[in-house]
Amino acid sequence: MTQHGMPLSTSLTQQRPILPFTLLLTSLTALYLLVFWPTLQSMELIWRHSETYMHGYLIAPISLWLLYRQRQQLSRLQPEPTVLPAILALPLLLIWLLAYSININFVSQFAAVFYLQLLIWSLLGHRFMRYCWFPIGFLIFLVPFGEAANPVLQQITADLVVAMLQLINMPVYRDGLYLHTASAVFEVAVACSGLNFLLSSLVLSCLFAYLHYQRLYKAVLFIVLVLLLSILANGIRAFLLVVIGEKSQMAYGFGADHYYYGWLVFFIVMFCSFWLGAKFSDDNPAQAAEVPPATSRSFKLAAIALVLPLSLAGLLSKTLPAEATPETAARLFSSMTPPDTRAPWGIQFYDGLSRDHWQSSEGVEFFYATYANRQQQGDLITWHNTLFNLEHWSIRHARREGALLQSYGVLELVNPQGQVREVQFWYQLGSYQTNSRVMFKLLQLKFLWLQRPEAAEVFAVSSMQPEPLSRQQQLEQARHTLQQTIANER
Repeated sequence: MTQHGMPLSTSLTQQRPILPFTLLLTSLTALYLLVFWPTLQSMELIWRHSETYMHGYLIAPISLWLLYRQRQQLSRLQPEPTVLPAILALPLLLIWLLAYSININFVSQFAAVFYLQLLIWSLLGHRFMRYCWFPIGFLIFLVPFGEAANPVLQQITADLVVAMLQLINMPVYRDGLYLHTASAVFEVAVACSGLNFLLSSLVLSCLFAYLHYQRLYKAVLFIVLVLLLSILANGIRAFLLVVIGEKSQMAYGFGADHYYYGWLVFFIVMFCSFWLGAKFSDDNPAQAAEVPPATSRSFKLAAIALVLPLSLAGLLSKTLPAEATPETAARLFSSMTPPDTRAPWGIQFYDGLSRDHWQSSEGVEFFYATYANRQQQGDLITWHNTLFNLEHWSIRHARREGALLQSYGVLELVNPQGQVREVQFWYQLGSYQTNSRVMFKLLQLKFLWLQRPEAAEVFAVSSMQPEPLSRQQQLEQARHTLQQTIANER
């Protein structure tokens, strides 16, 4: 159908000026970057410093490539700004603001990406999302997620390695995440959990399923199969490294070749999975689109629903208080005896207002640090603040003692030499003390928005007393001593 000798799509484009939409798109892009820039920076920082999340740099280019593949279909679409996604995005702005205010990067990053997806949907309309739901949805892999799965994946890997070693009749004794063989002790460390393989498999399998399958059940089955194979492949990789290390008296398997073996196994699994998956691929015919123009009313409502809340969230985020972070944390007890370094505990908290670590004559170690509830750099609860050295110790048992808001945590740690260390710790804000990182973050949120200026604190005591009962009694006394020492200092 034509009008005055021109295609319908051309006529519609002329009927509706493109300048207002271009101005709205430009303004929202600049406003989004201005508001969410700290969150976007926090994501890029993780991509840069973690091999597990380096794929984050590829996500946006892949999404753009997928859109480019559909350029013929998309050229027939006109922007249809719609209000519904903008309304759905309002709670995300609130969630982002609350998470950003107390430095919960995981939540603020998800909220920022989800908001971007809804912003695109609201700007371009339902028909655009019908054709481009996957390239836009694929942006979720910008968020570095999955760290919480590491302990489970480590346990699964250790189970698989032990089972495989038993199949070949190689003697092995398991103590938590340490595997003792005849000539060496192997640790299933965080780096051995296979999270990097699992996330890479998830990204690649989702992309492959979108490109090759039209039926949902096929796509889901393929993704699940690839993820299961990835977990199994990581177990096989760890098993082979143990066997190689054992047979070669640790001459091979744990240098640079450690990484080569791992990625070789991953490549083989991915190649076989994609080769098999291609055998069951569906046709992917191009679809045409006939699109009516959007009404001026929907355009104006969408513009208001996007610009005003985003501007308000940006203004509120700039008014949040943030105390200056000193270059060097202050010491309260400079006269105390420094800890023994022969079997280092390795507790580490960065960027605090004050920090002290000392040891008693009985060998008990004490640690105390303070933070502003919100400060310009750093936070008490963050990924690089750890209660022990993750490379030297692993958790054998963990438990909580006391009610949630008056509790402390107990960690029983073990190292490759079989030494045992017990740690008792808690986080404190005002009169509340808890070992729950989630609960402590909620307390920080409450104190921040109620404008209560109390400092955030972390308390910890540790002992390597050989007898469990003596160790527990020693730490019970040490915990009370630490509380009393800090109370007297105040």
